[in-house]
Amino acid sequence: MKSKQSDERAPSVPEIARALEEGVEAGVFPGAAAAVFLRGKLIHASVIGDAQRLPARIPLSDDALFDLASVTKVVATTTATVALVARGAISLDESVARFWPEFARAGKRAVTVRHLLAHSSGLPAWKPVYLDVAADPGGEPLFAEERDPEKTARACRRGRAMVFEAIEATELEQPPGTKAVYTDLGFIALGRVIEEVTGQRLDAFVERDILPELRLESLMFRPLDRAPRKAPVIAATGVYRPNEPAPGQEQLVPAPPPDAVPRDRAGEVNDDNAFVMGGVAGHAGLFGTARDVAAWGNAVIEELAGAMRIAPPEVWERFCTLDSTPGTSRALGFDTPTPGASSAGRYIASSRAVGHLGFTGTSVWIDLRRQLSVALLTNRVHPTRANVAIREFRPRFHDTVIEAFGLEGVPE
Repeated sequence: MKSKQSDERAPSVPEIARALEEGVEAGVFPGAAAAVFLRGKLIHASVIGDAQRLPARIPLSDDALFDLASVTKVVATTTATVALVARGAISLDESVARFWPEFARAGKRAVTVRHLLAHSSGLPAWKPVYLDVAADPGGEPLFAEERDPEKTARACRRGRAMVFEAIEATELEQPPGTKAVYTDLGFIALGRVIEEVTGQRLDAFVERDILPELRLESLMFRPLDRAPRKAPVIAATGVYRPNEPAPGQEQLVPAPPPDAVPRDRAGEVNDDNAFVMGGVAGHAGLFGTARDVAAWGNAVIEELAGAMRIAPPEVWERFCTLDSTPGTSRALGFDTPTPGASSAGRYIASSRAVGHLGFTGTSVWIDLRRQLSVALLTNRVHPTRANVAIREFRPRFHDTVIEAFGLEGVPE
C-alpha cells in the first residue's frame, strides 16, 4: 500500500509513512493523513488508505478534508479568543454572563471566560441535546432522509436555540475554578461568547478574520456548502444519524434501530450536537487537511516568537501556560501532555508542549522547545465508533516522528 505525497515539495519520510500504513493494515482506521513542520519547514506530508468504506469504497485524495472534531476547540475557538483578548474585546476574567446574560441562569453568574477555556467552569462534560432536537417538531427535519433546504435551515436555527437554552438551564456540578472537567458544553458557550462579541456567526468570524491571516485555505466549517473543489474528497465518519453510542455511552443514548441503513454522510459533522446546530459550534465543526492543521501549529510557534498576525507573544503565552486549577493538565483552550500517559508519546510529553485530540481520530501536538508541529488526522470512527485502537497508536506514532528526525534529546 503506497502513501501519497500531499505536495511535491514536501518529502514523505519512510518511517512515518510506514507507521500510517501499519495503522491501516491493523484496522486502526480506514485512512489517515499526517503532516510535520520543524523549525518552520514542512518536512513530512503523506496520505494513506480510504476516505470511505461504507456504503461504497472511496480512496483518500492528497488534499482530502477530515472532520477535525474537538481539534476545532484549539484551531478555531481558542485562536479566535486569543485574537479578541489581544484586541481588548474580551477579558479572560470577565463573566460569561456579561456577553450572554441568559447564561447566568441556574447559578452560573460566577463563570468566567477563563473558566470556559480551562474546562473549570463546573459545567457537566456532555449532554445529548440532539435527542431533544430530534424529538422536537421544529428540529425533526434535520433527521429526515429526504432533506428540504428551507426546512433544514429552519431546523438548524431551532437546534441552535435548543442547545443554547439547554446550557442556560444547566446547573454547575462544582464551583467554578475548583476542578477541571473536560466539557463540550463549555466550548459551545465560548463559541456563543465569540458570536456575541463580534456580531458574526463563529464560522464567519474565524473564516474571515482568523484563517486568512494564517493562510490556512483548507480549514472550513460546513464543507458541503462550498463550491466544488479540485478534489472534493471528505473522509467519512459515522454512517447513521443520530450516531451510535460512543463506548461508555450505551446507557445514555439509544443505538440505531436494527433496520437502520448506513448512508454516505461524509461532510456532515460527526458530532451530533454540532450537527443540530447546523455544523457550526465552538466544540466541533471544523474540517481541513493535515498540512493546514500542522501549519496552524507552526503558526502558534511563530506567534510566540513575535509574528504578531493574531496576537502579541505575551497573549499567546498566557494561553499556552498550564492553568492554576488544582490537578489540571490543561492550559487555556489547549491540552498539555500527561507524563507517562500521553497520546503525544514519550518524547513530546517530556518537553514543553500543547495540543488537542479529536474524537474522530484527529490530533495536533506542538512541541514548543523543538519547534515541532505534528498533525495526525484519521477517520477511525468510520464505520463504527467502537474502534478505539487509536489510543495505542497515537503515542507510538509520535515517538516514530521524533525518532525519524533524531529529535530524542530535548533542547534546553
